[in-house]
Amino acid sequence: MAVGCLRLGAAEPDLTKLPPAATLQIDFARDIKPVLEANCLRCHGPEKPKSGFRLDNRQAALKGGEEGVDIVPGNSAKSPLIHYVARLVEDMEMPPLGKGNPLTTEQIALLRAWIDQGATWNAAMLTNNFAFSFSPVLGGTMVSGDRHKFREHYWQKDGLNGGVEQFELFEQTDPDTRTLLSGHALPDDYKLSLDVDQNDQGFIHSGWEQYRKHFDDTGGYYPALIQTAPSLGEDLHLDIGKAWLDLGLTLPDWPRLVFGYEYDYRRGDEAITQWGAVGTTPATTRNIAPASKSINESVHILKLDLTDEIWGVAIEDRLRGEFYNLKTGGTNTMLGLVPQSVNEGTRYWQGANTIRLERKFNDWMFASAGYLYSKLNADSTFAMADPTLLQQVSITRITLEKESHVGNLNGLLGPFDGLVISSGVQAEWTRQTGFGTGTYDQQIPPPPFTDVLVPFDEASDYDESSLQENLALRYSKIPFTALYAEGRFEQQNIGQSDRFDAAQDILSKAVFFQHTAFSSQSSDLRAGFNTSPWRSVDLNAQYRRYEDDSQYDSDPLVQPVQTAYPTFIRSRELITDEVESKLVLHLTPDFKTSLSYQFQTTRYALDTSPYILFGNVISPGGQLLGGRDRSHIFSVNTTLKPVRRLYLSTTFSYQTFTLVTSADGSPAVVPYRGDIYSVLADGTWVWDQATDLFAGYVFSAANYGQNNFAGGLPLGIQYRRHSAQVGLTRRFSKNVSAQLQYRFDYYDEPSSGGANNYRAHSVFGVVTFQFR
Repeated sequence: MAVGCLRLGAAEPDLTKLPPAATLQIDFARDIKPVLEANCLRCHGPEKPKSGFRLDNRQAALKGGEEGVDIVPGNSAKSPLIHYVARLVEDMEMPPLGKGNPLTTEQIALLRAWIDQGATWNAAMLTNNFAFSFSPVLGGTMVSGDRHKFREHYWQKDGLNGGVEQFELFEQTDPDTRTLLSGHALPDDYKLSLDVDQNDQGFIHSGWEQYRKHFDDTGGYYPALIQTAPSLGEDLHLDIGKAWLDLGLTLPDWPRLVFGYEYDYRRGDEAITQWGAVGTTPATTRNIAPASKSINESVHILKLDLTDEIWGVAIEDRLRGEFYNLKTGGTNTMLGLVPQSVNEGTRYWQGANTIRLERKFNDWMFASAGYLYSKLNADSTFAMADPTLLQQVSITRITLEKESHVGNLNGLLGPFDGLVISSGVQAEWTRQTGFGTGTYDQQIPPPPFTDVLVPFDEASDYDESSLQENLALRYSKIPFTALYAEGRFEQQNIGQSDRFDAAQDILSKAVFFQHTAFSSQSSDLRAGFNTSPWRSVDLNAQYRRYEDDSQYDSDPLVQPVQTAYPTFIRSRELITDEVESKLVLHLTPDFKTSLSYQFQTTRYALDTSPYILFGNVISPGGQLLGGRDRSHIFSVNTTLKPVRRLYLSTTFSYQTFTLVTSADGSPAVVPYRGDIYSVLADGTWVWDQATDLFAGYVFSAANYGQNNFAGGLPLGIQYRRHSAQVGLTRRFSKNVSAQLQYRFDYYDEPSSGGANNYRAHSVFGVVTFQFR
């Protein structure tokens, strides 16, 4: 609502049209607060209140706004606020058109009684307060087996752990000033934030946080070569964090301005799946040796946000500038061979600005529009050394420029006799160019080696344009039922060219040029319903169909050895069908269950050119079934209270999945199928007013792999995972409570030959102190 006192010269309102005040004794929290929150505080809250009038505390409400006093305690008939919400003053009806529904007669009667009784606020609404909470935690975990896998699953180290799980210091010295200091401090997991807010002035939001993400260091498993999957024997982890500072300006009658700075980073080592080779002959060698990559990544972000409303149009403008730096180094460890190393570096600057306009014209019309412009300039380096092949590649500089424009329009109409229509369109254009120079170094044996240095150039151009449209309908006039339908359509065109020039042949290529024009048309259609014919039954179902038709128009390749690769795909068709339904039964207040089912199938079809390599026909070309997958997902969830003080909840789900792809007679490519089971169960027993007992159990299992030992590397995973916990919570007083819990975890993974198996026992206790 936007309110103000009567304008000079305005006619006196007809007070006989006011509904009478309610006769009950008003309770602010029960009767008035919900009305203000639902209808008033959006415009008359603590931040940038309309007309300078606030309804979030008594002092500000009685003070009034720019036009004068709007509430006269003890006399609702003389209070302009009541005149406006009763819509007695022309052009001053509150809430305004398009900002909310008019207040009901009952709501106006409650507001009148509240003002007549003194317009009091409950003690619970007092804003001058102080609160402090502090939760120290201590415990530990004992792990037998693969500790690295345990760390990856639970994002914590084994051994003794402790710290501060949560702390918070809040102070509000007056209705307009708030200060909040909060965070936590645990091993390898820290957060500290400080927020200071001053209504009608501004705010400072700042902080720093960092956590550690662990990775397992185990490779693949092939029983014909090794007994268990190989391991690096390293503690792989990334420290991920950010620091931020936002300065906000929220002066009355000014746009809301926010100046910000953010620093994000990732540092450490992570596992990668570019595994090295294990084996002594080409026939038995498999790429199952684990590998890792070191990462040192950081980005500085400058922000400027502006929010305002002019003539009923909400305006948002967001400006971003990013300064990015990345350095990576990886060693592809090949057991028994000299490892291959790869080092990369990237630096870029990117600027982006978005502007969005939004307006609700009335109760049945809403529109918005937006535009994004982005510009990127980047420099990269690349170096690879392969001592086994006596080769080195060094690219000292790769330059990249990218520019993007995105615009969209959206609208919503309705309801028209129960029908709501929404639609939107978005257009995007992107252009990207890249260029690099490097040197290829081939050492010629025998020692002393002779270096053959071959300089080369590489370049790439990329142009993309796309148009997206969406249309959605919702009809709710059928009793207890809503029908909906939605369509999303996209047309995309991409032109890409890649060029490589070298002084002489490098791996059978001295000159390479490729140009491909790509176009696609896709549609994503969805329709369904939701019905609740009885209060205890809710049923919803939907059907979705997605189609993507892509065409690849490639110029003849320019290269020393003529093949169709990598431009042998001429077209691709993808079709997905999906059905989903859910039934919810709330038969009694103490029993609720839901049953859901989802089916999805996708078909991939290709039209290809003949693929010939060194005179050998790898593929004759023509129509090819790229693949087909199918999945079924069943789930059941139940919550119940079988006896007083006992609360139980369980969830069971089962998924089966099958993938078949074109094998061309290869024993290395076989159908891929599997099943996934999961069970979650937890319960709480309220022992007495001060003590709760709780227990939980989680189980998941997967048999998800391929039987292709004869000609390939088995993929997929087979595992069983159990986790059970018990504990109790004790409230010693209103200021002190404690929790103690024990957890047992078991993990078994046959697909790794047992290398990833573990058992873990954890005990933790936490005490929470609260002072107000």
